[in-house]
Amino acid sequence: MELATTIFNLTMIAGIFLGIFFIIFTQFSNRRKDKAVIYLNLIVLFITLNNLQIYLIDNSILEVNFFVRKLLIPWYVMILPSFYAFVIYYLKIEKQINHYIGFAITFFGLELLIRVLFALFFYGVNYNYAVAKYSQVEEIINVIYAFYFFVKAYLVFYKHSKLYAFVLKFDTIQWLKNFMFLGSLVLLLWVSAVILNLDKVLNPTIFIYYPMRFSCSVVLYWIGYQGFFNYEMLTERIELRRLVAKTDSEITPQNKEIKETGSIDKFLGIKEYIESNKRYLDPNFSLEMLSSELKISTSSLSQTINKDNSTNFSDYINNLRVEKAKKYLTKSEYKKYTILSIGLECGFNSKSTFYAAFKKFTNTTPSDYRLNNQ
Repeated sequence: MELATTIFNLTMIAGIFLGIFFIIFTQFSNRRKDKAVIYLNLIVLFITLNNLQIYLIDNSILEVNFFVRKLLIPWYVMILPSFYAFVIYYLKIEKQINHYIGFAITFFGLELLIRVLFALFFYGVNYNYAVAKYSQVEEIINVIYAFYFFVKAYLVFYKHSKLYAFVLKFDTIQWLKNFMFLGSLVLLLWVSAVILNLDKVLNPTIFIYYPMRFSCSVVLYWIGYQGFFNYEMLTERIELRRLVAKTDSEITPQNKEIKETGSIDKFLGIKEYIESNKRYLDPNFSLEMLSSELKISTSSLSQTINKDNSTNFSDYINNLRVEKAKKYLTKSEYKKYTILSIGLECGFNSKSTFYAAFKKFTNTTPSDYRLNNQ
């Protein structure tokens, strides 16, 4: 028990410092005024304030009586509404879906007002059971309230994907869906803690809340990091693609039929189709997709590419992507964009695959290439 308490306290302290550092760090970002980053900061701020409050009181750093302990400031009430607003702004669908921030602020303000009224009329009076009972009922209401916003976020992801089709061109948002799964586990732990303490109005078992508080800190600080990193990448890729559209000539895709002629002519036809339609920029592009589009068997395509290009399909496509990336890495107008965003915009689906392919075809890394060819 003592070891678990120590680990829990260390996690709380680390989380508090991490939250403070995260908020300070984002204030130096160019995106600090973006609504998505503002709400992401609010998520971290409310978690930090809530954890700091719990840590100071549970460890008797702040001496408080029964009344104050039962009526702590409910910072946690604003966490899920802030997350929901972040999701809406991240997916750029704020004009299509209401984000209920006004309602959340009103709800939070109402709970603060009730605390003020309790302090004015009942502080110093022996109404411990009434205060404890109110605290328990309020927590049950807050669980339902949090679940409401969680379901709303879930419905956005899985029922309204057409609304954020534009964002899906740049981000699969799988990291957000993973968070929803982890968040559901945290909510389940919270519900379990509330149920197990239903018959313990005056003296609830605090240790039951440790798993929920621990997992909540870990998961929500993770969303802070992931959210900021992915939002930076998303906005940068959108800007980068707009710049590319201005500087590169746009070619209308053509579904050209590849005739069964000589092997070299056949390969040239395949090559023209892939390059003129920029199919290599699709990170999901595969031999099977090309086979379906050209109505040629995969074995025939593979044999043609291997024979007349002296390489396999994967290397052929990655080489086209690398050549595209080299172009952007050396142009001054693309200097402000990160190497990773350039790699992703050139068709790679991750940093590791981009760096591995770039090293394979150039014998250098993208960062060294940019440094030596600016």
